[in-house]
Amino acid sequence: MGSKGFILLGLLLVLTILCHSGHSLQCYNCLNPGGTCTRVTNCSSNFDACLSFFGDVQTYYQCWLLANCDYKYLSEHFGEKKLHYECCQKDLCNRSSGRSVTGTTVLLVTPLLTAFWRLFM
Repeated sequence: MGSKGFILLGLLLVLTILCHSGHSLQCYNCLNPGGTCTRVTNCSSNFDACLSFFGDVQTYYQCWLLANCDYKYLSEHFGEKKLHYECCQKDLCNRSSGRSVTGTTVLLVTPLLTAFWRLFM
């Protein structure tokens, strides 16, 4: 790997550090939203996932503990017999029409990396 390769590797390292800057997880946070849930919350350190919960009576979008993301626990916690749920661990991933900030950043940075690659190769 020549000096150009080391420059590209250095750029990738810097971008990786900037993209994962240690901020807390962000999730949508709504109880029975009438329309689209748009309220965003920063999860506390003891919550490591975002939950989308759809029961017969209730709908929730909130921060959640991934270890408690299973059918039995959720059914007992929310008192619902029939439910659908999803847990995820990326910013704003708990709404189907939500877009991950990290994913958007990657899409914007990819053309920049391609331009640097072509410049130095």
